[in-house]
Amino acid sequence: MPRSARRTYLLFGALTLYVTLQFLWWAVLLMRKETEIAELALQVRALGGEPDHPLDASRAMRMITGEGVVFLVLLLGMLFLTFRGIRRELQLARTQRNFLMAVTHELRTPIAAIKLQLQTFQRTGVSTDQRELLLGQALTEVDRLGALTDKVLLATSAQDGVLDMDFQEVEVMALLNNVVERARVQIAPRHLIELTGPEHFVALSDPKALHSIADNLIENAAKYAPEGSRIFIEVTKGREGWRMSVRDEGPGIPEDERARIFERFYRGGNEETRRAKGTGLGLYIVQRLVHRLGGDIQVGQAAPTGAIFAASFPDR
Repeated sequence: MPRSARRTYLLFGALTLYVTLQFLWWAVLLMRKETEIAELALQVRALGGEPDHPLDASRAMRMITGEGVVFLVLLLGMLFLTFRGIRRELQLARTQRNFLMAVTHELRTPIAAIKLQLQTFQRTGVSTDQRELLLGQALTEVDRLGALTDKVLLATSAQDGVLDMDFQEVEVMALLNNVVERARVQIAPRHLIELTGPEHFVALSDPKALHSIADNLIENAAKYAPEGSRIFIEVTKGREGWRMSVRDEGPGIPEDERARIFERFYRGGNEETRRAKGTGLGLYIVQRLVHRLGGDIQVGQAAPTGAIFAASFPDR
């Protein structure tokens, strides 16, 4: 937990304790005063007088206790709601900070690569083949920047609920073959990607959405699975729909994090020490697109190791 967040929690806790103790102290003082008044009334009556108000100490105590309990419950409820608001704002600030750090890291690499390639391109004595290679590498890095921009825009559209679907007949296996070919070059060049499924399979869906779902799931697997390991993409047809699963041979996802991995900007671990790159938007986009297509996505532990994401889609 960051030092500023700890200070905020400690300050709020100290303030809550102070207010509660002050309330209890004033309640004790008030009860003592009621006891003193009752004793004075008894003394007045013993001397032959009559108190101005009828004496009912037990009733007074019940009133003080009841009103005090109600006030204390309301006070603690208000403090609890305030604490929840503070915690939510601190989590949002930490999430935004992590996102900015992640985007900065994601932008720095392709920008530095493009700069180096252009500087090399300007040198004299560079052969035509070398120029074409540098140009191709620069275009690849530009594609990475474009993909990052598209991902941020798509996540914003998903948050605003304005994801428009264009349903049409899609040759799923042909589309996934294109995704895999691109991934082998750009996303996961150091992994072995295997695609299995029916030879031909046509489904009514949105091709761009399916492409983005598969792309982000493969990218997520490549980030956390060790180099040289395999990534499996499998398409299966069922009676009421079809399923696309992506399985890797990485460390898997801890069970206590599985409920949060689809949150926007969420990434497990510490952003400052994490080795895997990313913005925390990929799985968020995947879940939103799967839901817009009428499907559902589940995450589990693969055997013997790794994570498996299974997106199920209905027949339309």
